[in-house]
Amino acid sequence: MGTGPVDFGALSWPLRTRRTSLRPVAPGDREAVHSYRSREDVTTYLSRGPMSLSDVDERLAENFERSTPGHPNPLLGMVIEVDATVVGDCMVRFAPDDNGMRIAFIGYALHPDNAGQGLATEVAEALVRLCFTELGAAMVQADVFAPNRTSQRVLEKVGLRRIGFTAAGSEGGGRPRMDDYLYAVTAAEWAASHTS
Repeated sequence: MGTGPVDFGALSWPLRTRRTSLRPVAPGDREAVHSYRSREDVTTYLSRGPMSLSDVDERLAENFERSTPGHPNPLLGMVIEVDATVVGDCMVRFAPDDNGMRIAFIGYALHPDNAGQGLATEVAEALVRLCFTELGAAMVQADVFAPNRTSQRVLEKVGLRRIGFTAAGSEGGGRPRMDDYLYAVTAAEWAASHTS
């Protein structure tokens, strides 16, 4: 398990699942990402609402900056492709725990046309595997809003368990937030469940 800088440059692309390919997001992906990130039905359970093209540009710029070697808050933004078409995106970001060990946080979003087919489970499983086998994570975590049972089932299928709860607060301006669950799996737990 690593404690030094995260090196995304050592990864080989694309990362394949049974039906998807994951690769780092590129500037040419902006319209494809906007096609679903601009939708209310996609962003209901995400940390931010529908995105404009300029919002997508800002997000891509942040992804590129945070994926550079030595960045203090490393993040790797990826697109999810099926048959060479972008159908969603995912990310891995890192933060040290109190002992300096790497804690990875994963997230994903799919275009509604591709939801309900098990793709999110394939992607989440690939992200967890990547974090433990290639990126030296000590633990993988994911936040999910309490009403989002679909995503909770995805995380449970790939070995994460609920470890925390945050009561609903406010985003400010009178906008309420939803209760939030924290899910996690440690490297030791994941390794024990993946031995032959």
